[in-house]
Amino acid sequence: MIESFERKKPHIHKTAFIHPTATVIGDVTIGKHSSVWPGVVIRGDFSSIKIGNYTNIQDNAVVHTGDNYTEKGPVYLPTKIGNYVIVGHNALIHGAIVDSQCIIGGGASVFTGARVRKGSMVGLGATVLRDMDVPPRTIVVGIPARPLRTTTKEEFKNIKAQALNYVRLSKRYLKAGPGSSQGGRK
Repeated sequence: MIESFERKKPHIHKTAFIHPTATVIGDVTIGKHSSVWPGVVIRGDFSSIKIGNYTNIQDNAVVHTGDNYTEKGPVYLPTKIGNYVIVGHNALIHGAIVDSQCIIGGGASVFTGARVRKGSMVGLGATVLRDMDVPPRTIVVGIPARPLRTTTKEEFKNIKAQALNYVRLSKRYLKAGPGSSQGGRK
């Protein structure tokens, strides 16, 4: 389901795949050849969400904007996800920045104000706490997330390969799609 909210309509590139059971609401931009899989919720109501090119948001993940509360009231933070990013099943990205060519493992959380730098991997179920900065090409694990080691050249290269594999899969879904070449978009 793709919905406007307060006159803000999602902008989805014509080559992107949005599964019919996904929900995309409000101020959301999704780049070329990206894919959004079953049960995903992407909700850009407080602020904007920008998802780059060749990125996949896997089943039941949630992408939302962040909110901080001060004496003067709420401050809303956008969410930005770069190119060639894999957001695993049941992951949460909340008001955070994920640079290009990263993996956010299944069940992981990246919380308000956090930044995951290029080439990094957030392990399965890990929690990147508020305002944490994950250095480039670093694998973090645990709750709270802590550095494990640096990604190898092969792991870094494989992130892009995995993202491109999801592009191929999304093209198969678009081709076979539910009566629409837009994968359920109306």
